[in-house]
Amino acid sequence: MVKRAFSFLDMPPRSEKPRVDGMTMCIDQGLGFDFVKDLLEMSSDYIDLWKLGWTTTQLQELKLVKKKISLLRSHQISVCNGGTLLELSEHQGKSTELFRELVDMGCDSTEISSGSSDISPERIVELITEAKSYSLRVFCEVGKKLPEEDYEAEKYNSLLKEFIKAGADKVILEARESGVSVGVMDDKGIPIADRLDKVLEGIDSRHVLFEAPKKSQQVFFLKKFGAETSLGNIHPNDAISVETLRRGMRGDTMNDFYYVIADRHLKKQGKR
Repeated sequence: MVKRAFSFLDMPPRSEKPRVDGMTMCIDQGLGFDFVKDLLEMSSDYIDLWKLGWTTTQLQELKLVKKKISLLRSHQISVCNGGTLLELSEHQGKSTELFRELVDMGCDSTEISSGSSDISPERIVELITEAKSYSLRVFCEVGKKLPEEDYEAEKYNSLLKEFIKAGADKVILEARESGVSVGVMDDKGIPIADRLDKVLEGIDSRHVLFEAPKKSQQVFFLKKFGAETSLGNIHPNDAISVETLRRGMRGDTMNDFYYVIADRHLKKQGKR
């Protein structure tokens, strides 16, 4: 058992790795091995999924990418490609080669999307099935990269349901790295609550990983759906920050989580 700083203080408990709910997905835009190694020494307990952003790995030396993936996997962190890489592979008729190389590189997961291309829902379902045949966890992103091409709420809802039924481990609600103007975000990055309700009608939020690169978005989703809500497109430097929000150990969520959960925990121990 690792002794943490200020361990005399009680803090709200959290689910432990490997997690199915309450996942934090970090996005990697081309980070070096030493940076990742130092980061994981401090925060690996709070990162569940690592996305090798869009097509960035295609510009990197294979042995270096494999080395980084091996490090991440040694910390019980799932690793997947960015969805854009899948879309380009599909455009060239090479999705099978992508899945094979992911496995060969040491990845245990894949992201499937159609955010920048026209891949039919039927084909997405086929890709989910194929990825599963390679024992890959499937994170299926729904949404378009450009605001003018984005879906109506009802279309989001039907696609999310279809891909959950097809076996996706999680469906991802698009927000991009910017967190503005797509999915359920307005042009200032503020979640549109009534649109979100329509998008998720009849869907258990546990099936969804919400892209939320901005702190205000993270706070919104955690308050709405709870501390064990899965969040994505988190900058690696923000992993510990997100964990403090989950536990109510930061002012934004203290009243929602810390006082409620910590006091309940203290009562069980007879300290209150």
